This record gives sequence, C-alpha cells and structure tokens, in this order.
Amino acid sequence: MNNKKTLDLISDIIALMNSEDFDATIPSIAETCNIPIEFVRKFILQLINNTILSTCVIGEDPNSYESDNSFFDDYLDNKDEVITSLLLGKYDYYLWSINLKVLSLDEEQLLGLTAIEYGAIQALGETDASFRHGAIYERKDNITKVEKSVRKNQDIIQSSIINHTAISFSYKNRKGIIEHYSGFPINLATSIADNWIYFELANGNNTYRLDRVTDTIRTIKNAGPFPVIQENPNRKYMWGSYYNENAIPEHVKIVISDTGTNLVHKIQNDIRHREGLCTFYKKGDVFIYEDDIIGISEFQRWIRGYGSSIQVIEPAYLRANIKEAAKKTLNYYQLSETWNI
Repeated sequence: MNNKKTLDLISDIIALMNSEDFDATIPSIAETCNIPIEFVRKFILQLINNTILSTCVIGEDPNSYESDNSFFDDYLDNKDEVITSLLLGKYDYYLWSINLKVLSLDEEQLLGLTAIEYGAIQALGETDASFRHGAIYERKDNITKVEKSVRKNQDIIQSSIINHTAISFSYKNRKGIIEHYSGFPINLATSIADNWIYFELANGNNTYRLDRVTDTIRTIKNAGPFPVIQENPNRKYMWGSYYNENAIPEHVKIVISDTGTNLVHKIQNDIRHREGLCTFYKKGDVFIYEDDIIGISEFQRWIRGYGSSIQVIEPAYLRANIKEAAKKTLNYYQLSETWNI
C-alpha cells in the first residue's frame, strides 16, 4: 500500500469515526473501507497509543455509557492485556468516535496545532525546528461544550429527580430517528472525559444523552406514584460515568481558593447534577465543596484539570497522592534547568 493510498485510507477511517450518522464499530469500518478487520484494530491501537490523539478518542460500549472511560482506565492500568484483547477482537463492537478540536489562539496555548498536527510532529520526532514558533500548552478542556438548551433541560431533570415528577421528551437516536419517551428520571451524571450529560428513567434499561434530546423537556402532572427503584440505591453517588455496585460512597471535601467569577461558575456547572447530594458554600475568602461519591479516580481527574485553583482536604489519601504528584512535577521542572535546550 503506497503512502498516498495509506493517507486516503486514514482520512476515510477518521471521517467515519467523526460522523454522527455512522456507527463506527471495527467490523463496520473494515467493511465500509474494504480492508481487513485486523488493520482497523491496529489503527485503533495506534490512536490510543498517541499521547494527544488518545484524548480525542472515545470507545463506547453501546449497551453501557460507562464503558468509554473504563476502557481507557483499563488500558492505562494494564496496557499489555488490553492491547492483546483489542487485537483479538474483544472491543470490535464498541462504538469508536474521535472528537477533533482546533484550539484557537485565545485558549491559552502558545502554538496553534490541531491534535492531528501535533501527533504528526510526534511521529516525525521532536526537533528544535518543529517548535521554532513556540511551545505546546496542553489543555484540559478538550471536551464538548454544553449548550444553553442542554443546561435548561438538565435543570428540569434535576428538579424532577428531587420532586419525583415524571417527564416526557423527544430523542434522536444514533440512526437519526426521533423517538418519544416518558418516565421518572433518575441518576443524572456528567462524563468527565467528554462533558456529555446522561440520565436514566426509573427501572429502564437505557441511558439517554442529554444533547440528543431534540426540544425542551416537559414535566408530566399526575403521572402516578414514584416507582420502587429496583437498582442499588448507591448508584446516585456515582461521580462522572464511573460506577461499581460493590463500592461504598467516600466523603470528599475540597477548597476552591481561586474565587474568580468565571472559575466558580464553571465549577458550579460541573457539579450541577449533584444537587441534593452535595454542599457548596463560601467560607471566608474561599469556597468549599463537600460530597459523597463513588469514583475517586474520575474525581481526581476532574480536580487535576483545575490545577492549583483547587486543594483537596478529604480524603487524606487523595490529598497525599496529589501532593506527591505535584512534588514530582516540581522535580521535573527543576531538573529541566540543567538541559541544554
């Protein structure tokens, strides 16, 4: 396969993964592009091995929205085993997508590269010429923007959960078909990886992505008594998209020392779905957030994105982990003072 055909093929695969109208499983990509399924598996592996592109790739189990994060958590924890499983076809029927973002000059990076460009430079090898015009600034916010209409529906669902009222809504599924649903909403959650907001209906088997709701959600009066929930009551404590039915909630307490209006407002939006479970209040010159959660690993990932603006108080072991990581980072910067370039 010559270079031109290879580049065309890569473009076709990325276009399929980036399409809302195509269910990009590994077999469907192989069939559409008329290539061996083994090639597609290796291509996915190259994407998730790339430092930058891995932040853009999502592998989602169509039967559970939690799996997109657990795939990458498993990969980071046990790379060899997950690589073997991927190449053997374990993840063939995951829905693979890629969310490419072009970073604008007002978003704190010094060199305006897309994820593809940065990945290409990495593949060629980093040189002084590669970064002649500046440096790379890695940003946390490589995530989907939450629209105002989604926030409005989120508030309606949150209120319905608290008040045990039913809702009705129209929903655009992956194939573009509009479906209509009604029921009592439960378990509103935000995915830390992509910022998509999800909710469920009581005793249902499906999870709904809030940005796929096509209009304003309506509340239903006199819908009958709230049903008896048949699932583990601890599920409401899940942080992000992580949930382990055998885990118990852990108490967390953080201090937000940067009290700028924009940052505080962003944190309040991030924890909007925790209403009724958490407390967020101002004490002296700082804000304090307390909650009981299941999913410390995703909570820590969220905290890390705010850098020095947030300090962990509880749990003690998480505070110690973050302090240790900060010391390592500082040591690396001190070591870099001796570099020649």
